[in-house]
Formats: sequence, C-alpha cells, structure tokens
Amino acid sequence: MTKPMLIIQGANDPRVVKRESDQIAEALKGKGFDVQYLVLEDEGHGFSKKANEILVNRTILEFFDKYVEAGVLAE
Repeated sequence: MTKPMLIIQGANDPRVVKRESDQIAEALKGKGFDVQYLVLEDEGHGFSKKANEILVNRTILEFFDKYVEAGVLAE
C-alpha cells in the first residue's frame, strides 16, 4: 500500500462485518500506514441518517482536501 486509506464502516453492517474492518485498520496502522477509520455506531450497510450522511461526506472531503492538496494521492 502506498497511499493513505479512509475506511468508513457501519457498526451494524451485516455484509461487511465491523470486526473485519477493525482488523484491517489495526493491521495497516500497526505497519505504519496512514489510515483514517470512521465507524458509525447507528448505521448498517449504507448510511440512512441525514446527520451521518453529512458526517461521511464531510470526512471524505476533508480526507481529499488533506491528501490531494499535498499531492499524496497523485500518481
């Protein structure tokens, strides 16, 4: 892995189990990779609550602002 990663997880997701996302985030962080991990405790597979949609979109924009501006996500 050569680029920062953003993981967004619904804690109640029946398809993508939170425990597996936890393991991926912890393993990558443990190896020194730049990982941002956001867990939405009251969501499943997809985000249905307006406040969570706003949070997710804001988090994505901030992630891109941080790394695109710095040239980190460029090839």
